[in-house]
Amino acid sequence: MDYASASTPSGKRVALVMGNSAYQYAVELPNPKNDAKLMSETLRAAGFTVLDGENLDKAAMTALVDQFTEIAYDAEVAIVYYAGHGLQVDGRNYLVPIDAQLEKAAQLQTRTIPADKVLAALPPDPAVSIIILDACRDNPLARSLAKVLPASRSASIGAGLAPVQANGQSVGSGGLLIAYATDPGAVAYDGKGVNSPYTAALARHLATPGLEIQSALTRVRADVSEATGGAQRPWHNASLSREVFIGGDAPAQTAQTLATEASAHTSASTDKTDVNWTVEQKLWEEASKRNTVAHYELYLQQYPNGNFATLAKLNLDQLKTVAKTEVAAVAPAGEASASASQIRTAVAVPDDVKQTVGTPETEAALNLDKGARIDLQLRLGALGHVTGGADGALGAKSRDAIGAWQRQNGLIETTYLTQQQHIFLVAQTDPMMPQIRAQYEAQKKAAAALRKAQTPVRQKVATQQRVKRQQPPAEDTLEGPVERRGSGMDPAGAAFAGGLLGGALGGIIGNR
Repeated sequence: MDYASASTPSGKRVALVMGNSAYQYAVELPNPKNDAKLMSETLRAAGFTVLDGENLDKAAMTALVDQFTEIAYDAEVAIVYYAGHGLQVDGRNYLVPIDAQLEKAAQLQTRTIPADKVLAALPPDPAVSIIILDACRDNPLARSLAKVLPASRSASIGAGLAPVQANGQSVGSGGLLIAYATDPGAVAYDGKGVNSPYTAALARHLATPGLEIQSALTRVRADVSEATGGAQRPWHNASLSREVFIGGDAPAQTAQTLATEASAHTSASTDKTDVNWTVEQKLWEEASKRNTVAHYELYLQQYPNGNFATLAKLNLDQLKTVAKTEVAAVAPAGEASASASQIRTAVAVPDDVKQTVGTPETEAALNLDKGARIDLQLRLGALGHVTGGADGALGAKSRDAIGAWQRQNGLIETTYLTQQQHIFLVAQTDPMMPQIRAQYEAQKKAAAALRKAQTPVRQKVATQQRVKRQQPPAEDTLEGPVERRGSGMDPAGAAFAGGLLGGALGGIIGNR
């Protein structure tokens, strides 16, 4: 399998590394300057031209970013690494120089470096741009700022950093990757050693020869989570158009070759921490791309308990057409009950699904038409999440259903989907969908039949009401009061028919 990469020896590769420790108006952070030194050494060893600086004030930090902007303009790969204090206000991130004093509201603009300035320093396509932020530490400067901001803005100061959507920043043949030391809105640890847990893990994995950068960051996440007892979980957001090997290209390999390597490796050690994650990931990518029984069986033979084993088994069952999943007591519009929970707990959530946060922009990028939105509502309903009906309008109830699904699967609850989340939801629910869709179509036909049956009655009622309005008042007639006849249906019959129609339609058209 051939891989196009962004690491050819002739390509210009540059990096900007900044570490701020000696804050003048906050307690000194011991590790950022050490972290910056470690990252500079790591990237220089990988062939990068590195601009670096430690304990930078506002003027020095601005000048270094400007210098990097000029040097990086024609680079093939550009990396920006920052360690130190950072903060978010109104969903925007700011990097904090060592001389920042945030005791007035206006000083947010005059004493910090907006993260947008760093984004603007990156080279245009087709370059690959990477931003790494170890800047989510507990920040007393943010608390000082919150005291002087208006109440409406101080409430918008969050812990850690806000997520930045990489797919909204880059198009073309290159791309952008943004890596964070911990989850959005969470606080990272400075660490008890010489380096922070995050940067120490980056130095171990980022420049490993033949290791694609997103695989390296998966290893980093595992190391940091283990080192902090699960309290800190790094993540990244990427819109890369090709694979990136910071430590050198990966060799072209076939699925069979990868399986042979995996077999040799697993025979040497059964310890999960020693598994060659790169080999497993490539073998899975080959299987999912080919989508054949043989490829899935090959993956499962080598990794019966691997990261993608549950998905592989699910896809294998579908290909063999032996999935016998039953959904008992399917509720209106596909809102299922007990047996659906057996399905949703059978599929593990891959790391790439967890690492990307849903926003209106990520969901808009899915380009869901009305039919696709109805399909989404049916899938959520099949897992027991009440959407209010499958009408293609993603209103409040549907948003609540998406949020409940995200929460149930350990995802950040935003009520908006990402592409990875949508793919995962489809994988979870595909075995159930034939029955769910059949139920939905049957309900639509029943509702249409009821509407058709009611049409003559409604027309008759409308005609009589029109005649009634046209008749003169009783006192103006010579014959006296006119007898007003009913619609032809007794009140009890009309109530029964209306209730029957309303009940049938309620399962399909919910109040949004």
